[in-house]
Amino acid sequence: MGLDLSAVTKKVTRISDFDIWVGGHNPASHLEYGEAWWQYVEIIRRLTHKFHATDIRVVGTYIVQTPPPEEELPMPAVAFVVNGVAFAAKWDFGRCPRWPHEWLVSVQRRDPYLGPTLRLFDERTDVRDVADGFGPDFTFPPFAEDRRRFTCAVDDELDVATLIRMLSLSAV
Repeated sequence: MGLDLSAVTKKVTRISDFDIWVGGHNPASHLEYGEAWWQYVEIIRRLTHKFHATDIRVVGTYIVQTPPPEEELPMPAVAFVVNGVAFAAKWDFGRCPRWPHEWLVSVQRRDPYLGPTLRLFDERTDVRDVADGFGPDFTFPPFAEDRRRFTCAVDDELDVATLIRMLSLSAV
């Protein structure tokens, strides 16, 4: 009795543009904060997997100025699409200019978001001055000015996940 191969399904793994970028830009082994770089990569991978994101790509890079030992760590700003809503995210765990908000997220929707923001971010704060890495395609005014395209600062990756869930589910 042999194995019926027709019943066996193969899981196809897709390599994203983000994965290709990561493969070519690993931090130098002497950097103390290289582990944080990899944590960021894994957070992005978990978020994009959890929300079945598509079009995962690096839209730019930025430099994190780390705490002592002071290092300059190049990081990728990453964009992806969930249910037709485009998001771009970056994490600044160093000397973050908007502390305690370590994450910046840009959102681009077809329709304005009319639901609650649950105080995840300040709706009036303009963070374009620290949106380096997003480029002009993902640098937007505050939510209070444009509920369809905005950039905001949130505290941590849990807030990023909440924001993705709120804004992408309402788009369906």
